[in-house]
Amino acid sequence: MRLGWQSALRGLLGASLCGALLGASAAPPADPDLAATSDASERAAAQPAAEYPEPLRAAWQRFEAPNLAHMRDWWRARAPVTASTVFYPFSGPDIANALAVFPDADSYVLFGLEPPGSIPDLHALDDETIKSGYDALAKSLSDVLQVNYFFTRAMAKKLGTGAFNSTTGLLEFFLAMSDCEITNARTVAIGDGGALVDGTPSARIPGVEITFRRPGGKDQTLRYFMVNVADTSLAKGSSDFLSYLDSQQRFATMIKSASYLLHKDGLAEPTHFETIRALILDHSDVVVQDDSGVPLKSFARDTWRLEFHGRYAAPTPEFRKYLQKDLRVEMQRNSTGTLPFSYGYAYRQGESNLMIAERRQ
Repeated sequence: MRLGWQSALRGLLGASLCGALLGASAAPPADPDLAATSDASERAAAQPAAEYPEPLRAAWQRFEAPNLAHMRDWWRARAPVTASTVFYPFSGPDIANALAVFPDADSYVLFGLEPPGSIPDLHALDDETIKSGYDALAKSLSDVLQVNYFFTRAMAKKLGTGAFNSTTGLLEFFLAMSDCEITNARTVAIGDGGALVDGTPSARIPGVEITFRRPGGKDQTLRYFMVNVADTSLAKGSSDFLSYLDSQQRFATMIKSASYLLHKDGLAEPTHFETIRALILDHSDVVVQDDSGVPLKSFARDTWRLEFHGRYAAPTPEFRKYLQKDLRVEMQRNSTGTLPFSYGYAYRQGESNLMIAERRQ
């Protein structure tokens, strides 16, 4: 007898599918209607599953898992800095790389232009929705699992507000693949004065908050917000996001594949990102980035101790105008050698670059 999609998917993954792919509860939530909507309140989630749908599991194991393993090993050998809060601007749903670089932070703050979407709940979905959602998730992941970064324009087309392929759905998938147990999820927003409040669909700066832990580990919190941090947008309607970041006090900043937005200033650029760049430099105790992050010239040598790793000749052709000649000189003279992992747009083996800027005491 042929099983329906829901039964087949449950059979493949076992009872903990929702923990692995969706982060939903193995038992029906107390209020399933509430959990299924985009303005859901809190809910608990099951243990991460031991097995995953074969196409996604195979793709993850082939591309992303080895790269992240090399990244974790590289960091361990260099006694990476620790941080209570990690700020990952322009990240989209990329929590997996943040966990590889800063595995022990108490909280992670991510943002992008994509809406959080709904919090997944398997029990609220029918067979056809599960089938189409699974297909959509695979399409959303098709690029990132091969190059380790999100194509912003492509992601905007592929991501939706559905349970599987929303930003929240991807965040929960990456957490599950990173051996994390999702213990809670809720929609949030940034309100007046930067206060974190319960989220509503009409919130100016909507977000999602996910609490998770790894085996034997502590509770950790991930918050993702939909916000435009261009100078004009911050001045008009998103200034509360700056207040929220101010409330986080000191943090470590991680930047990767950021479209060179933090390079944009001067008359030649119609859109500037000087405000968020200044905040990063002011609040960060350490900045870990590729060449798409804060320009090298912005790091005063009497304030920052700089390390250079990998290879840098020029940005990829799409971003060639953001060539940093001073960074090229530093990489040629002072790089510690080839990186054994992919980080940024130059994703091919041996071509990535990484700069670590640590604030002097």
